[in-house]
Amino acid sequence: MTTPKLADLIDEYNEIKGQISFRPDYKKLADKNLARVIFCEKTVGSSHFSLIRNEDFEIIFTHRIGKKTHQATLDLNTFDPRYDNNLLLTWCPDYCELRWDYQHSCCLDSFL
Repeated sequence: MTTPKLADLIDEYNEIKGQISFRPDYKKLADKNLARVIFCEKTVGSSHFSLIRNEDFEIIFTHRIGKKTHQATLDLNTFDPRYDNNLLLTWCPDYCELRWDYQHSCCLDSFL
């Protein structure tokens, strides 16, 4: 069974408000030879979504809606996730959140 890509889970139904739990590619996430890993760059309507791992080993989730930009960050230098953990992304017009999701469901797509 193929796991959907993160960008495929974001669409016009959850552009303004939504929540997604997904399992990142841990090989790319932990690869110190890669300066930057892009998990998602997608524009839907007036919203833009971005999820990257930068050279400082921070995962950064950005949700821009109109002229408002919200960012959430996880530092991989201070936390070593287990390989079965998902990332949980939550967004709405007033904020976005990024955290580890300890539920054991892959690719759960829900709407707030």
